[in-house]
Amino acid sequence: MNFTNMKSNFNRSFVQITDKLKSKKGLSKKIMAITLIGIAGIVLIGLSEIIPDNKSEKRKEVTYSVAETSYSSSFKTETEKELKEIISKIDGVGNVSLMLTLDGTTEYVYAEDIDTETDENNDSKSDKYKNKVIIVDSDGNETALVKKIIEPKVKGVVIVCSGGGNIEVKERVIKAVSSALNISTNNICVEKG
Repeated sequence: MNFTNMKSNFNRSFVQITDKLKSKKGLSKKIMAITLIGIAGIVLIGLSEIIPDNKSEKRKEVTYSVAETSYSSSFKTETEKELKEIISKIDGVGNVSLMLTLDGTTEYVYAEDIDTETDENNDSKSDKYKNKVIIVDSDGNETALVKKIIEPKVKGVVIVCSGGGNIEVKERVIKAVSSALNISTNNICVEKG
């Protein structure tokens, strides 16, 4: 149903309701006016749900979320690729498949401008801080200035390799992965594949 049909249906319904209210003999003009204002309010609320909102702000948030997810995904992919390359060079390992588990996602720390105000009353002193994220305008696009990117921590690694059944190879792989990722050996699983 398009907007024009809805408008004509609303006009017909409104006229029918006002005619019915006018036909009631005992109603005062105040009650009739209040009733009509209430009906008009309900209709306006219903129309506000139909009329589209300004979606540009939502689109900006979605783009931002996709960028964060993409960065976390590429971090995981690159780390797995580098780790696989290193492990495959260890003598006796053979073919390698691995999977990383990350703790959290990428965190962005934005540059902030901090304004400080000091209030001194008699014997007490209080400081007020106002933080504002610094915005950079480039080519008409406003973006927050990223001060630092904190990559997610690796929580665990599963490695399946041809030499995973050999205890010496297994120990060397676990030691290499533990050193490369700075994680506990308890969070590394090496199996024969």
